[in-house]
Amino acid sequence: MTPHRPTRWYRLNLWLHRWCSLVATLPFLILCLTGTVLIFHEEIDAAMGVVPASVDDARPRMPLQASIDGILAANPGERVASIGIDPKEHPGLLLLVTVPTQAHKFEDMKLRFTELATALPTEHAFDPTSTLTGFLLELHAHWFLGVPGELIGTLIALLVLISLLSGVVVYWPYVKKVALGLLRRGRGPRLRQLDLHNLIGVVVLGWALAVSLTGFLLGFGTVATSAWSYTAFAELRGQHDDAAVDARRPPVDADMAMAAVQRQLPPDWHIASLIFPDTEFSTRHHYTALAVGPSGLEGRLYRVGLVDAGSGEVVKLTEMPGYMKAIVLSQPLHFGDYGGLPLKILWTLCTWLTLFITANGAWLWWDRRRRRKAGAR
Repeated sequence: MTPHRPTRWYRLNLWLHRWCSLVATLPFLILCLTGTVLIFHEEIDAAMGVVPASVDDARPRMPLQASIDGILAANPGERVASIGIDPKEHPGLLLLVTVPTQAHKFEDMKLRFTELATALPTEHAFDPTSTLTGFLLELHAHWFLGVPGELIGTLIALLVLISLLSGVVVYWPYVKKVALGLLRRGRGPRLRQLDLHNLIGVVVLGWALAVSLTGFLLGFGTVATSAWSYTAFAELRGQHDDAAVDARRPPVDADMAMAAVQRQLPPDWHIASLIFPDTEFSTRHHYTALAVGPSGLEGRLYRVGLVDAGSGEVVKLTEMPGYMKAIVLSQPLHFGDYGGLPLKILWTLCTWLTLFITANGAWLWWDRRRRRKAGAR
């Protein structure tokens, strides 16, 4: 069905809607299927025993350096690249990311856990890419191609965005002719499928736009983070290039570095992660501390502190740039992990409805071509 006198603008959007959708169909189906699983990644990891169960968080904590020393003693060929504390998702536990001693990047990292109250390691040490959810995340976010794969994902998200917006233009002429939600029966399966396509498309339009836009932003995540790291630390790297500290055992330990930053934060803020010197997100002479607020946007947007690993002085405390804030806020919206289980179920339902209209749209195109070929014979 087409308008009686389609305009050039209408024909352009019809062409864009059709071909952007078709080009993105197969990769978008894969993204929907993997995304459905990743929405529940925390529950899946817990059920499969990938992460340890939460422990009593009321006991007094041991110094963080005690956990670090224990991990270093047990793994002489590795160093701690970062530590993290997440009282909401992993209460009572310290997350330690280790890499080979001479490594500067997080590519060959392992995740390890210790109990904050005892500094004793758990038995959960693993490569995050070796788990089911880690494997699916590599496919969903990188297509197993690293940064080029992320940019491919950005292109797919852009095609989906164009398809959605052009679909609104294509559907608009029918709004006054056919009531929203009307499924015309008795006029063949193609018309019924077209009505379903339009109805479900309108229902999930807002959600699909939000998820596609956030997916587009997340596709620039690695590139943007590298650019931010380079610009934020460039001056300090130049000043301290010849003053590298022992990255495995810096003169100022993790407790002292975190305490120095904590003194300059509001009382209800806490340090979620501490990155050790000599990594891609720090300098050879400084720790990088990432602090978050108690809730809301403050609980998502980091303040970044740089701590001199030789003296314990906080040399810089700043907020993330606007483009990094946009990317950080995109992740919870993209995966629906900011509203608990009910929101995850809603995200799953919307994903499967979008999966249906994607396959349904491909069928409508194929059926139209089949009819044309049959009529030409």
